Amino acid sequence: MKKNVKHSALLSPEKFYDEISGIYEQMIDFKKNLVLRIDAYKRIFPSKGLAADIGCGIGLDSIALSTNGHKVTAFDISPKMIEILKQNALRYGFEIESGLYSFESIPKIYKAKFNNIVSVGNTIAHLNPVQLQKAIGKIFEMLESGGKVFLHILNYEMLRKQGKRINNIADRNGKIIIRFYNFFEKDIDFNILSFPPGKPKDFQFVTTRHYPHTKNEINNYLKKAGFKRIRFMNNFEGDKFTAVDSKDMFIIAKK
Repeated sequence: MKKNVKHSALLSPEKFYDEISGIYEQMIDFKKNLVLRIDAYKRIFPSKGLAADIGCGIGLDSIALSTNGHKVTAFDISPKMIEILKQNALRYGFEIESGLYSFESIPKIYKAKFNNIVSVGNTIAHLNPVQLQKAIGKIFEMLESGGKVFLHILNYEMLRKQGKRINNIADRNGKIIIRFYNFFEKDIDFNILSFPPGKPKDFQFVTTRHYPHTKNEINNYLKKAGFKRIRFMNNFEGDKFTAVDSKDMFIIAKK
């Protein structure tokens, strides 16, 4: 690890996602991934019910769950992301309740309300260890008995060891979008650089903090909260997670 690498100017998660809201749909390839999510959630949540999407962004998972017949409530800390979520809900013909809340600030009225909760798209990487432990406790409280949570985070242990600083480079709808990391001893800077093809000087560059939670840490937090039947996977299809070579870490647990 190079000591001369310095932290960039960091944005809070709220400000970070407000800033990139205009390119987010292009960045995540919304339509392609919506098909993947719809198919995946049919298997993961076969029984229709009340579902929460925490860190909903522009509504990819909320719309996938709604397509499968769930009644969805979506939460995010970014006002601009919530606004696009509402637009996408209208576009796809769904009524999705939404709230401008972080994990910590979700009201007590949602206690024991949901059959299923998702937090996908690396949302929990924005939480430090204390925040993550509290967030998992909040999720446990929000689920009904027998409810299920589905989480996702990148496998930073592998990314660190392999020195994989580049997450993704995409050329979509008139934008070059580059996602990459700066690795430090205890944490990570997550960067997004975007610009029109052939016009690199017209760039947008934003940075926020990620926390590299490990499988063991997340497993311990889930157990302490009271979750059972905890399963770690490599992808939406349910293939086995391995710390050595899995890029993603998906987690299912039951209350």
